[in-house]
Amino acid sequence: MALTAGFAGVTFVRLVGMTVLGPGGTGGTRPGEYGWPGRAAVTVLSVFPLAIAALTPLEIRVIAAGLSPAVPGGLTMGALKSPWVLQPVFASFSILSPSWLWIELPVMLALVTLLALGLSGRRLVRVRRVPAWRSATIGVEGADSYTPFGYANPTRRVLASVLHTRTGLEELAPDENGAAAGSEDGAAHLRYTSDVVEVVESWLYRPAARLFAVVVATAKRAQSGRLDAYLLYMLIALVAVIAAVTALR
Repeated sequence: MALTAGFAGVTFVRLVGMTVLGPGGTGGTRPGEYGWPGRAAVTVLSVFPLAIAALTPLEIRVIAAGLSPAVPGGLTMGALKSPWVLQPVFASFSILSPSWLWIELPVMLALVTLLALGLSGRRLVRVRRVPAWRSATIGVEGADSYTPFGYANPTRRVLASVLHTRTGLEELAPDENGAAAGSEDGAAHLRYTSDVVEVVESWLYRPAARLFAVVVATAKRAQSGRLDAYLLYMLIALVAVIAAVTALR
């Protein structure tokens, strides 16, 4: 369960990086280029999960009403410890109130912010200008920006033996002017490729597809014969059936 949750986190972090940071590279779209419709869409997608969590107790009541013809209402409503507190339908487990967390977390954030402002004064909001960190954080443009592939690459490296990852590194061939392909400064460029072998496809689907193709080819040959041969096969089968029935009497 911990491993599944970890991979789910990596997946969603990569999704956020792809959506917010853009594809990266010299031709990628930067966050400021989405315009107000893109920012509004990301805001709506962020608010909806929070709203669904806050209204979970109401959702349970709606689900209980929908399942009432098949499931007793007391069993479904057992997930509510109180009108706004959730609990598992089995005993000896923890309870949770996502609705109260909507109130508690902003209050705690406000208290921490006020405490930090009180202890640090104006230093907390002072603008500090430092050189851009070359690790592809926001503010680093072009090929140095952090791409979605960067989020997945650690997982690819760790699970290389399981995923059967194939990697390759090649030097781009120079053009007629002596510069590497895609190079603007004339320097040599390298191309790194990475591919994951689909184990299920390679060891299950493709052998099954080959076997199915052999069966289909055999059936096709049997169905593409001569009509007189088919009549002969039917006559032989009929004689064999009559002979078997006569012998059994």
